Amino acid sequence: MSGDDSLFGEDGGGTYQVLARKYRPRRFEDLIGQEAMVRTLSNAFETGRIAHGFMLTGVRGVGKTTTARLLARALNFEPKGGAKGKKGKDASSGPSIHLDPPGEHCDAIMASRHPDVLELDAASRTGVAEMRDLLDSSRYGPVSARFKVYIIDEVHMLSTASFNALLKTLEEPPPHLKFIFATTEIRKVPVTVLSRCQRFDLKRLDAGLLAQHLGNVAAQEKAEVSEEALALIA
Repeated sequence: MSGDDSLFGEDGGGTYQVLARKYRPRRFEDLIGQEAMVRTLSNAFETGRIAHGFMLTGVRGVGKTTTARLLARALNFEPKGGAKGKKGKDASSGPSIHLDPPGEHCDAIMASRHPDVLELDAASRTGVAEMRDLLDSSRYGPVSARFKVYIIDEVHMLSTASFNALLKTLEEPPPHLKFIFATTEIRKVPVTVLSRCQRFDLKRLDAGLLAQHLGNVAAQEKAEVSEEALALIA
């Protein structure tokens, strides 16, 4: 393998960035191996039949958090400067999964610093009191985006009381609120919660597709890697 410093994620300013972050998907088209989910979401957004709760499940490393952020971007997508969408319509009139070029809120959401998109780790907020505080704040509308979005990672770690507190709001959420849950242990999530969410099972890439993707990354980094090496890494 040979290459320059960009192989190690150096940007123009010399700031180190690991490849996993540098090549994190920034559009739904970049989600390789998850075509079924992308097609389902495309149909839902095109017809305006968007769920108020989403459940993303799969093993560690399949992209649940990245997908959650993309979904939050799609729900709140507004083109910069009033640009038109792909079909010539004003894309600011509603959510869109067409995220290229990035919209008004995209950068802040992907950087986890948008005031209307709150990312929580259920492992550190298992108590019912914390859940009630969160749900109390959900009554207020978003600051600048279209929806207030709660992304709750490892949701299966919530206590039974927290799930019970969440259930009523999940059944009848205010129109400005969306939930996106992620979990590696889908069997530990109560069926009462699962039944109120649109579920997507993110699958692990097979070796052939992963090797192809690694080859594309190596090419962009100007690194020469043999096919045998890519297959071994995959």
